Amino acid sequence: MKFKFKGIAAYEETENNYIGANRDFSLVKEFDSFESAIDYVAAHKGFLLSEDGKSAFNVLTISEIN
Repeated sequence: MKFKFKGIAAYEETENNYIGANRDFSLVKEFDSFESAIDYVAAHKGFLLSEDGKSAFNVLTISEIN
């Protein structure tokens, strides 16, 4: 089963306490079950590396895809 993990990287401006979304991230990985996909994210403390390996993002949603 394939799953798509979505998240965003945020930035913070300390001058005015603004936090905004900087970039959307997603990653597709295969697992045996939805529970296995959730366990994988949990084992990585809610973060995954982007496909290019240059950024990490906090996973917000997991969706099964075809």
